[in-house]
Amino acid sequence: MKIEGSRGVGSTSGSKRAGGSAAGGFSVPVDGPAKASSAAPSSNVTPLDAILALQSEEPSSQRRGRQSRRGREALDVLEKLEQALVLGHAPGALRAELERVQKGAEATGEAGLDEVLLEIDVRLAVEAAKLDRMLGRA
Repeated sequence: MKIEGSRGVGSTSGSKRAGGSAAGGFSVPVDGPAKASSAAPSSNVTPLDAILALQSEEPSSQRRGRQSRRGREALDVLEKLEQALVLGHAPGALRAELERVQKGAEATGEAGLDEVLLEIDVRLAVEAAKLDRMLGRA
């Protein structure tokens, strides 16, 4: 449906007599419609805004996939830390990696996956605290 803003109110059929009245007591003013004063500008939703709003709503399957990858990456970092400690290497460089992986946590909406990810996040926090203590940061 197309809405045109500059059309006046009136009949689409032939011309009417001036001062004539329509059926049912309705009368059309002779002077024509009154001009409306301009209102304060309002925020219109543009097509770009609508697209961005739709894109911000991601499917839960994408969130689950992203968090599953983050969980696997966190386990890989914990394994690297374990290997570094066993081999006697300085694990200070892994501290930043632990922190980076830990920051990406978000709920997936799937109870089992969220529970496992929470356990991984707790282990990341414990290992980060151990590293801080070992490196003299705490």
